[in-house]
Amino acid sequence: MALRETTRQLFVLGVVFVALVFAAAAPAEAQRRFEPLFDEFNFRFESSWVGLKTEVRLDSKLLGKGTTLNFEEDLNLGSYTMIPTLAFEWQIARKHKLGVRWQDIDRASSAQALTEIQWGDEVIPIKSDITLGFDIMQVFVDYAYYPWVKDRWAAGFGLGFRWMDLQTTLSYVDEENEIEGSTDVKGSAPLPYLYFEYRRLFSDNWRFLTGFGWLYLEIDDIKGGQWIAHAGAEYLAGRRWGFGAAVNLSDIDVDWDAIKTEEEDVFNLAANLAINDVSIFVRVRF
Repeated sequence: MALRETTRQLFVLGVVFVALVFAAAAPAEAQRRFEPLFDEFNFRFESSWVGLKTEVRLDSKLLGKGTTLNFEEDLNLGSYTMIPTLAFEWQIARKHKLGVRWQDIDRASSAQALTEIQWGDEVIPIKSDITLGFDIMQVFVDYAYYPWVKDRWAAGFGLGFRWMDLQTTLSYVDEENEIEGSTDVKGSAPLPYLYFEYRRLFSDNWRFLTGFGWLYLEIDDIKGGQWIAHAGAEYLAGRRWGFGAAVNLSDIDVDWDAIKTEEEDVFNLAANLAINDVSIFVRVRF
């Protein structure tokens, strides 16, 4: 986890450095090609208040279907957390846009088992002390084509995908029976979606953006569906800066048929995740 934290910090610092270099070097004429409805290129730095609901089940070939755990209610995992979020957009041409958004949500908790729990090949006795670590790294990449571009509004559609990297570490100790165990499960999934976006200028300094995406798909050992939605408003302060707030909603239902542990054991993992955030942001515009 220490290496992951160091990598995360280096990534954030690298993005900030590149954004400042671009802000200092980009000519003002480049911004006038698409503004104020679009930016030719921008970085966005967000402070995100994230709310989560996490239901996970780890099945075993040996023991069959496991216990469905609500991590927030059953294992005291925090439902809310504050994280940094990084994003950028590139207006490739007047009707073509590429966007990327990155988040890393790392949580941990401890609880006592109120009932017997089956987690993979482990059967956790009642009253065992449980320690849980749950990390979600997600990257959204979307391309939008705008067939409708007017002076004050634009609408388009496209294709995106969410690359999701999950890591769940669950360990337990039963002091009464002197037994303990631990399971570390990792999985990654590309979850595509069809995407619609609408943006509008209320004035030369205020713009509004909303979008929605959805898709269900089966790829190899992974099947599942998701929907995402967002809406935000932004004040444009001169040619370089934007300040705003946004709401982002998402729900994922995914099933891995062959997820592996560090010991190369193969399990089936079923997860339903609701990940919603309210963000305030600063945008550097080029």
